[in-house]
Amino acid sequence: MEERVQPFQRAMASKFPDQKVLFASWNRARDIRALSELLVNVAREHPYRSELNVLVVGMPNVGKSTLLNALRNIGIAGPTPKALRTSAQPGMTRVLSTRLKLSVDPLVYAYDSPGVMLPFLGKGMVGAERGVKLALIAGIKEGLYDTEALASYLLYRLNVLDPVSPAYLKLLPPDTPPLLDVQEFLALLARRLCMLKRGGIPDSARAAVWFIKWWREEGGLASASAPALPDCSGVSGLETHRRGWGFDLEWNVDAAEASRYDEATIQAKMEDCIDRFEEAASLEEREGGSVSSTQEKKRLKEQQKARQRARSKARLASRK
Repeated sequence: MEERVQPFQRAMASKFPDQKVLFASWNRARDIRALSELLVNVAREHPYRSELNVLVVGMPNVGKSTLLNALRNIGIAGPTPKALRTSAQPGMTRVLSTRLKLSVDPLVYAYDSPGVMLPFLGKGMVGAERGVKLALIAGIKEGLYDTEALASYLLYRLNVLDPVSPAYLKLLPPDTPPLLDVQEFLALLARRLCMLKRGGIPDSARAAVWFIKWWREEGGLASASAPALPDCSGVSGLETHRRGWGFDLEWNVDAAEASRYDEATIQAKMEDCIDRFEEAASLEEREGGSVSSTQEKKRLKEQQKARQRARSKARLASRK
């Protein structure tokens, strides 16, 4: 899994040399130990301070509390009880927590915080896709999105991540080729799981719910554990095809690139994705795409009230 992260780490270091990016998974002791050592080293760089206080900030349901519990287990000698409650659903942490000790020498404390959600996900297809991504990881309330729509997007993404041997093939009968049509996929999955309605009709709705649950609990890990440089020969007949990493980085690979698809190529593609993301974010900000119509109406109303107050003050001043 680590070798899949390295091109992205190098891409981030190239684009943002003044920032430090550390990837850590709570269930990998090596990652937690590295993060703990990083915090301890920061504290030791400031010996004149009696303690270091760390604030953990992040989107809902990304595992902030779980990460802090793991850091406490690594940093405090002896058995340590689970200090923060965790849940598979967003919203467990509702207020800023009390301080949690992560290290004794030097003293390092951390505060857990409620998930930070964007007030508005964006307009049109851009905002809709952001919402689907959050729904797939249970980052927003269940029921806001149709499960079959989520399953369709997940199927597309898994095909992009590995068009030759996507992670979901292990769920289907042997020798099943990659599938593009979500209805065909869900029908096949429903039969495989014996999820049938009266008359032997596949229950696609139940299969979609199961597929999303599988992704959250084990499918994401299975996809991340796939070979870092999968064989592209299975799609070499196409002039270009889509590849990607995670759910946010996606690019085209032409026939010439497929023949030399190595980590350097992947890093260059990732750097291009980062550039395009920053350009799109700047454009969205300039065009007001990050502000909802409700927020915009509220802002205009406040401006109108401010102008009315100014005119009233001017009239009162002229009468004196």
